[in-house]
This record gives sequence, structure tokens and C-alpha cells, in this order.
Amino acid sequence: MTILGLQTADALPFFDWTADTDTLGAILVSFFTLAVFSFLYKDNPFYKIAEHVFVGAGTAYFALQYYQEGILEPVYEHIQRAAELGQGELIELGGHAVSPELAIIFRSLALILSLMLASRLFFPNGWAARWPLAIMIGVYAALKMTGETQSKFVLMIKGAIHPWATSGLSLGEWWNSPIARIEETVFFQNFAYAVFLIGLLATLAHFMFTFRRSRAFSSLSRIGIITLMITFGSMFGFTVLGRIALLIERVDTLGQLTEPQYSFAGDSPLLSPPWIIALLMILSLFLMRGTHTGDEAS
Repeated sequence: MTILGLQTADALPFFDWTADTDTLGAILVSFFTLAVFSFLYKDNPFYKIAEHVFVGAGTAYFALQYYQEGILEPVYEHIQRAAELGQGELIELGGHAVSPELAIIFRSLALILSLMLASRLFFPNGWAARWPLAIMIGVYAALKMTGETQSKFVLMIKGAIHPWATSGLSLGEWWNSPIARIEETVFFQNFAYAVFLIGLLATLAHFMFTFRRSRAFSSLSRIGIITLMITFGSMFGFTVLGRIALLIERVDTLGQLTEPQYSFAGDSPLLSPPWIIALLMILSLFLMRGTHTGDEAS
């Protein structure tokens, strides 16, 4: 016996989390996806529900993650594991092998700093919370500065200084080869490096304000402005394409949920979760709009 396409004997697939066809999951995915898309019409209760569920679920997830990684593991598991080790054994701490005694000292020190930071909840202007806060800001700034310098500044200088390409296909070999790409030619590699080098120098020249600009220097600065505009435009286009890719993925997911195995009656895709929920949302918004219009008229 089936009710709305769901078996009533034994375990219902509607509540069977291990079933191949997760009907409840399809309903939730369809509802929250369409609820977020409903903001394109206007701010409405469905969007608010999706927004609050997203914020609540995200807060709960990160709270549990921080409790697991910041309290349970450092305070309980690491200290207990270090206390259970024998004499002469080492334990990993921050990527380094240290003795269990030293690991317990550092973990206890981190626990004390955490309690000092938490004291801000009871003593907002107390001195205890300032010490761990200063340590966190100082260490983060040092690590961030080192990482940014190594990953961006040094790599940019390294990428800007390299010899001209000498190995690769010539233009004649590329023209006569049906499968070769122009990027494999020596001419294109050197041309790309020249464009990169000129754009880099022109952009740096645009931000030089230490002396009066000549006509030639102003022309080079203008090339730098053009380079910046091309860069910002390509970054914006890449961002837009990324968002469009996410939209296509969500629409494709909704399309998969209209397949016959998700239908509530037979093989009709119109009785699948996305179409039913969309129809219910439209009717609800229409009724809410009519009620709101009637209240304003009265």
C-alpha cells in the first residue's frame, strides 16, 4: 500500500535516512532553495525562515567545532594523552616533537590565557583579558605579514624576473600542426611576458608620487590605469561567472528532484517537491499580499 507514492509497510522511505531516495531531504532542499530565491520578489517570511535557519545552523556548527577543537581536545584529550606517556616518549605539539611535561606546561598556559580572555565577560575593563588579546593580535600579525610577504610579494618578484623563453614551437611549426596551441609557441610566451612586465612597471609607476611627472611618465601611468581597469574587470567577471555557476548548480539540483522517484503520484514531474513547494509559496505570498492590502484599506 502506498500513500502519496510512499510505502506504508515496514519502514517509510520518507523517514528512512539510509534510503536511496530521500524524500524528506528533497523537500528540505527544494524549500530552502526556493525560499532564498523568493527574495528576488521581495522580502518575505519564507526568506526570513531560510535566513534564520542558515544563521542558526551555522552558529551551532561552529560552536560545536570550536568546543571540540578549542576546549575538548586541548584541555582534556591532549593533556590526558601527555600524562599517559612513559618516560622518554615524545608527543607532537604544534608540528614539533616535545616531551610530555613540556606539552602539559604549554597546554596549561594556553588554558590560563583562555580563562583570562573569558574574564572579559565578568570584568569588561579588567587587565586580565588584555594580555591574551595582545598575544593573539601580535602573533597573528606576525604570521600574516610573513605569509603575505612570502606568498605574494616574493612570488611576484620571482615571477617578474625570469629569462625570455627559448624552447617551444615556432610560428611555422604551430601553423602546420593541427593540434598545437598558440600558447606553446616561443613568440606567444615572450609576448605574454612582455605584456606582464610592461603592465607591472606601468602600474607601479602610477602609484609613484615622489617627484613631478613628465609627459612620458604620465603616459606610462595611463597605461597602468588601463592595466588596473582590465584586472578589476576580469576579477569582477570571474566573480559573476562563479555566482552564475552556483546558480546553475542549484537549478540543476532542483531539476534532479523532479525525476519520477521523487514524485508523490506516479511519474508526473509536476507533483514533485520543487513544483509543489513553489506553488504553495506563490499561493501563500498571494494570500499574504491580499490580507495586507485589505488591512491597509480598512
